[in-house]
Amino acid sequence: MVTCLLPCLTRRCEALAVTRMAFPPQETVVILGTSRDDGNTWATVQTVLGERHVEIVNLSDARFTAYDYLHRNEDDGFLPVVEAIMGKSFWILATPVYWYSMSAQLKVFFDRLSDLITIRKDLGRLLRGKSVAVVASGTDEAIPDGFEVPFQRTCEYLGMTYVGTFYLPYGKDDRASSSHLEAARKVGAAWIS
Repeated sequence: MVTCLLPCLTRRCEALAVTRMAFPPQETVVILGTSRDDGNTWATVQTVLGERHVEIVNLSDARFTAYDYLHRNEDDGFLPVVEAIMGKSFWILATPVYWYSMSAQLKVFFDRLSDLITIRKDLGRLLRGKSVAVVASGTDEAIPDGFEVPFQRTCEYLGMTYVGTFYLPYGKDDRASSSHLEAARKVGAAWIS
């Protein structure tokens, strides 16, 4: 369900926008995984959200480390972040495309979801039924092949509903076209009531 928003792929965006889920803003959280707080990914999120106010979790501000099989880091900041967002029904994962994949911040967050099937199964069970969408930005005209696979498979494994990926390409001048921005607004209106 990738939406690249190139002229030949505009139909995919329209299909994504037609799939109305209409989650209320108070049930939505954006999990922002980027190194540049004021960069293109944040601009894309703001365009998708429009005037809707939702909770934002900036993973660059969170203090947690990579997954540890021995769970020596169970007292870092990961579990408090998850506990804070567990009441949200709709998670929007926001990431730039770095080296054909999600950002390092989001990858560490994803890896740490393993804590929820090992040491905090009570939280892991609460993931079932939640919906997940991805908002991504990049400089390539199209999102890389296979980009969605980790999101799709993780959602499937954890019993979450994968909604799809919205990708917004930015030109070399760090600008998106007006038609791409309009598509972002339409997807946001479909996702969040």
